[in-house]
Amino acid sequence: MNINEKIGSLYKTCEDKFKYFINKENCTKIKLVLVFVVSILLSIACEYTIFRKTHPEFISKNRIMLVSIIFMFIGLHFVFKLSKMYEFIHNHRYKIACAFLLFVMVFKYSGSSIVNFHIWNGLIQPHHDDTRYHTLIGNTRPIRTDEWATSTTYILSQSKAEHPFSYFNNVLRGTDTDMFTVANAPVADILMLGRPFQIGFLLFGNDVGLSFYWYARLTAMLLGSYELCLILTKKNKKVSLCGMLVITFSSAVQWWYCMDTLLWGQIAIVLLDKFMNTDKKRNKYLCALGILIAGLSYIFVFYPAWQLSFGYLFLALVIWIAIKNIKYGNYKFNKHDIVVILVTVIALVLLLGRWYSLSKDTLVAEMSTDYPGERCEVGGGSRNIYSYFYDIFLPKYDFPNPCEVSSMLSFFPIPMILGLIYVLRNKKDLHFWIPMLVVGGFLSIWCVFGFPEILAKITKMSMTTAGRVSIPLGTVCIYMLIYLIGNFEKEDKLINKKVTYVLTVLFTLFIAYKAKSTLDFNPNYLDNFKMLVSLEIFGAAIYGILNINNEKIKNYTIYGLIIIALMSGLTVNPVIRTTDIFYTKPVAIKMQEIKETDPDAIWAVHEDGWYINDYAVANGIRTINSTGVYPNLELFETILGDKAEENRITYNRYAHINFKVTDEESDVELLYADNVAIKLNYKDLEKLNIKYILSKEDFSEKSFKDEFEEIYNEDGMYIYKVK
Repeated sequence: MNINEKIGSLYKTCEDKFKYFINKENCTKIKLVLVFVVSILLSIACEYTIFRKTHPEFISKNRIMLVSIIFMFIGLHFVFKLSKMYEFIHNHRYKIACAFLLFVMVFKYSGSSIVNFHIWNGLIQPHHDDTRYHTLIGNTRPIRTDEWATSTTYILSQSKAEHPFSYFNNVLRGTDTDMFTVANAPVADILMLGRPFQIGFLLFGNDVGLSFYWYARLTAMLLGSYELCLILTKKNKKVSLCGMLVITFSSAVQWWYCMDTLLWGQIAIVLLDKFMNTDKKRNKYLCALGILIAGLSYIFVFYPAWQLSFGYLFLALVIWIAIKNIKYGNYKFNKHDIVVILVTVIALVLLLGRWYSLSKDTLVAEMSTDYPGERCEVGGGSRNIYSYFYDIFLPKYDFPNPCEVSSMLSFFPIPMILGLIYVLRNKKDLHFWIPMLVVGGFLSIWCVFGFPEILAKITKMSMTTAGRVSIPLGTVCIYMLIYLIGNFEKEDKLINKKVTYVLTVLFTLFIAYKAKSTLDFNPNYLDNFKMLVSLEIFGAAIYGILNINNEKIKNYTIYGLIIIALMSGLTVNPVIRTTDIFYTKPVAIKMQEIKETDPDAIWAVHEDGWYINDYAVANGIRTINSTGVYPNLELFETILGDKAEENRITYNRYAHINFKVTDEESDVELLYADNVAIKLNYKDLEKLNIKYILSKEDFSEKSFKDEFEEIYNEDGMYIYKVK
């Protein structure tokens, strides 16, 4: 054998061994070790290069671990056959979900933006730094003040109150406040059946509780969406995976974060279907319990703007599920099921009765407010109905208020038009399409044109806005699209391929125009670069959607929809650790010391804005000007005296409360619909029993400085005692 033959033989041997090695059936253990090692090395490299630029504060072992896990998951795609790998994930999805929750709880991760108290405009002692005051991955979202500056602080305050987890506590607003109904905080009561994600706070404390609260909702949204899509697609796993990711990572779901109305509504529909398709009594009992919890949780959201509009959507799904299982399935009512249903309804009524008896005054106060209680909308002019066209840019490029323009990845109105064509040409699945097209048309009219006032009141849509209703409308379109992709058969008729070229151009340009026209208040956001990128991405996606009758194109469309969904929502929320930012700052430690010796003292937070008001609340401090989740009428009546009644519209509302001590006459001013400013003469502090002032302003130059004793001064934070 000459040298060339030897080289050729060696090359052929190496080639055969390489092919043998890269075959996904061979050398699995060796490849798993390689994936493990390479993932760690890559994550370390990323930490010292990419993350040193985006997160320069510190080298993070936690971040290295998290990025390693991401690389490992990607690497597994090169080790195992995708069909086997995802079949394994499908079969063990609940075990994997539990393992994920255990992992985040052990390491105390969450997606909250509470670190804004440190990094955003130096709100709380920015020079007292700690690794726990920064994100591990991603960026905080200052605009999400309803999360990091309000609701999270209410929740955390419950464990720090003098009477932890009481239904009524005097921390928020500085007076007895219903912590369950409007504050949405955990309480030690059987009604927590309707707030299962908050039970972690009662069992494990604030750090682990916040982790569970944050990621249990994400897990439930993923699993609930997947199970519902399995029903929609008759157990087509690939399309269901696509539907799960499109729903969960739609921009609206992530910017508003796992809307409980959508989450619990989906779970209730899934459990209803399982109840009607199982013969095992134990499973029926579990489904009934789950429906009871989902029903309570849906009601306890206490946000009519989404409860009502999503309610119409879920009513349509209930009609479909009932017809599917009774007319086209094998379900028949029997005495046992009737008894189970009656017991579930009775339990729901009894629990709601307890809730009403405890929160009657709160409900009356809330519904009697000038805002939002007296709101009467007529719909029309929705700004975010087409915003999915540019939602892919919101996580990366700043926008004044991305929450308000976020939407579902709906491709509205294409799924509704395709559904109508499918019904007219194939006369199939009418029990699904008729309810969904009716509710889709109903919500579309509200969003685009609006209703006459009388019809808005009759349908109760007057309690919501076009912008809010665009979210359930978008969800309707996603369900239609997933149903169509998952159930389309070769013999079915849709649109001629030649026509789809023209329709692709027309739909893409129309959606681009409508999306651009809604940005009149920020016309430069969708610049030429973003417009070109969106036109290319959505042009390709729309072409794929119009050609789902082609199996090859349909598969590419599924992958494309997943990528667009991940671009829209995956990176919206950051990853952080612990709640230490509330309890380890020097000013927080000082507040805790004062609270130990004077637990009943009432505090006020003096600042031009309102962002740090509820920081004190998270520490269990009785804060008179914390966010008024419902109005503290006594507070304003004391301040305004005889002028209180004529100015009632100013303060009878949900409101963030700015508070300034002044030497001028006390007054109350409405700044925005949810923002009230109190200017309080220092002589009136005694009327409100205010004993301590937390301030970012130095009182030493004030004319009334002698009325206060400075007891703390560090890094721009002051605590004064009222003499």
